[in-house]
Amino acid sequence: MTWPATAADAPEGAGLVLVFTDYDRFATTCPRAAQVVLDIIADQARQAAVLNRRLICLVQSNDPQIRLEAVGAMPVLWNSDEALDVRRG
Repeated sequence: MTWPATAADAPEGAGLVLVFTDYDRFATTCPRAAQVVLDIIADQARQAAVLNRRLICLVQSNDPQIRLEAVGAMPVLWNSDEALDVRRG
């Protein structure tokens, strides 16, 4: 399925999952752009939710020390298995 130009053009209940791997490489090379990309996706996800659509973004990093600013005014959280610094790589 090709994602419509806007969430409003997608069928009700439609969804899209974005998966970014090795995001630490992008964040190290272009930190501001990496943050802006996540903020844009967060904004689009909220707009999609209002229209009963789903947009989810999963971000994977190989750097256990990666730190991101809040995305869409929400803190970035680790999954429960890696929430403590000692559990990361």
